[in-house]
Amino acid sequence: MTSSTIGRVPIFQPGSLLDPYIKDNDALIEPAEDFTISINYIPHQLYTKYKSHYKAGEFNNNYFAILSQIGIGDVETPVLKAHYLSHIDEVSQDLETVWAENVAVVEDFLKNFSKNQKSERIYLSFSSFCQGLGSSSLEDVTGALREVIGYVGAAFPSLVPYTTLGKVALEGVNNIVKTILEPRFQPQIKTTTFAFYPTTKDEAVPIGEAPLQTGSYAFFFEPVELDNLWMDNKGLVSSTNGEEVSPYIVINIKKGIDLAPGQIEQNIATEVLETYDRLSGYPLTNKKKNTTYFEGLKELGKTIRIATAVERYFDLRTKGTSVSPAEAKRLEKLSAYLKETLGEDFP
Repeated sequence: MTSSTIGRVPIFQPGSLLDPYIKDNDALIEPAEDFTISINYIPHQLYTKYKSHYKAGEFNNNYFAILSQIGIGDVETPVLKAHYLSHIDEVSQDLETVWAENVAVVEDFLKNFSKNQKSERIYLSFSSFCQGLGSSSLEDVTGALREVIGYVGAAFPSLVPYTTLGKVALEGVNNIVKTILEPRFQPQIKTTTFAFYPTTKDEAVPIGEAPLQTGSYAFFFEPVELDNLWMDNKGLVSSTNGEEVSPYIVINIKKGIDLAPGQIEQNIATEVLETYDRLSGYPLTNKKKNTTYFEGLKELGKTIRIATAVERYFDLRTKGTSVSPAEAKRLEKLSAYLKETLGEDFP
């Protein structure tokens, strides 16, 4: 088998790593289905093998960070999320639990794609590096990120200013974001990137495109031969011939949503605010009023959820009998949600 940087096994099922470009009809995520992407396992080797590359311990680079970028459809700038941050002296074992495990929670995924088929994809990348926090302490930064996680289910660094620790954590978070985004720091970063494309059981998979389907995926930071690699049900990858395994991150893609509906609403609002703040440079809310901000986040999220639900409801209803089984289920779910939210008189 040719070298690859990603391998797959059916979710939570131990076995030999499979080529992610092979379509498994039973695992496909159908149009209008929900799915969740989460980090499952990070080996200690991702730090130890590359620590000189990260310049760990040099230039105050005393903190090991793991970030992801997720883009759906034709987004110009993927959303940046922080998943792990710790002092290099504390990175002493495999990271079976990260404090921000959700990478993406997607409802009714096909409505997120543009009509330009070249843009119909899930772009996903993971980056690891070492970093200095300036005048911010580790406790300041992780405390602020955890506060954001408590509201929206994932760490959005741009929202740290709105937390109670915003001011003291801001320099540390800005240093992290600067490192991941500025080209001059790229030589000190290890990144692995992949894209998934939606397809159906009846469609052929274009050459070189990986179908979006459930599974446990190992994202390797170096090309590997999948033939001799095995993943157990915890996400540990080993070699059947005793060779060293390249550093990797294991993610799970599974159907359904792991977060409560209230958190999903806030998550939608957060992505809107994060994008607005990034593009305009002017925050929508008063950073000094944290309670007001997060209450506003919930309300905006609820409004966006209702508006998108109404739009999608009528979009599917106009299809009549041509809707797929998955779309029919989505239409039924939307109808129940909108009747509960807007009243039984909703058509």
